[in-house]
Order: sequence, then structure tokens, then C-alpha cells
Amino acid sequence: MSERLTGDFRKFMDKNFLGSWDVPPTGDLILTIDHAARDDVQNDRGREKKLTIHFKEDGFKPMICNTTNAKAISKAHGSTLVEDWAGKKISIYKATISAFGQTQECLRVRDYAPKEETAICEGCGKPIEAHGSWTVNRIVTMSREKYGASLCWDCAKKMKEQEG
Repeated sequence: MSERLTGDFRKFMDKNFLGSWDVPPTGDLILTIDHAARDDVQNDRGREKKLTIHFKEDGFKPMICNTTNAKAISKAHGSTLVEDWAGKKISIYKATISAFGQTQECLRVRDYAPKEETAICEGCGKPIEAHGSWTVNRIVTMSREKYGASLCWDCAKKMKEQEG
């Protein structure tokens, strides 16, 4: 049986790296850096080794890290040493830039550390807490997108069960 999809088609293509289409329309994507690496990246000029950022949260592909984003991470966390970035949270947003003669979407990293979100579940009234690799921000973002409300893990699970 096939799965019915919604959202930007680029999310469902076989891409190796995070893209602007992976940022939710409701806000920034807040992720925790696991480590930096140098990975092979395919582009118009062939294959090149590029700085990439890998994340602790499950289900997120690595992000190609250009100079602009590397400087933002350095400023946000006070170090240019990539090994110091491990365990740090970054806030990723979607921006529109002019490059190579055209306007395009890209990923940008905010140059300040994200604040830990304190959110209250609209279902049960309790504080929303992280669950496994899911951050509070990710749970809130996903529950708003899917159910139109900020829900804790348990209330979101109940809503999913009610859907069938």
C-alpha cells in the first residue's frame, strides 16, 4: 500500500544533505551538532570534499556548511574549532539569496545560540518535554504542523491513534 504524502516534493527525493525544504514553515529548525566532517558532495563541477555538520537528532541528514554558516556557528558558540561545536545547538532557517545569476533558497544558521523553548501542551496543560532524540522545539513544530496545536509527546500520540 502506498503512503499519501504532503509537503515540498524535495523532502521526498533521495538527497544526501539537509536542504531549505527541510526547514518547517512555522519556524527555525533547532538541532544539536554531533560532529563536523568532510564529506564528498556532488555539484556542477563534479565531486568535492566539503565541510559538513552531522546532527544528534534522528532523521536529519547532514548539512553542508559554507563559510557564512561556519562563521555564524563560531559566533553563536564562541569558537572557530569544529571540535568545540559538538553538543551545541544551532538554529537553522530558510533564506532567499541571489547567487549565480538567480534567486534561490538556502539554509542559514543564526549567529546566536537558540533559547531552550518552554512550551505548554494545549492538550493536557503540562510542560512539553523532550522525548528521545526529539527536542521540545521539534515536538512543538511537528505537532503544530500536523495537528494545529502545541502538543506534548503523549497528546500527539493520542491524536495519531485517533486518526486511525
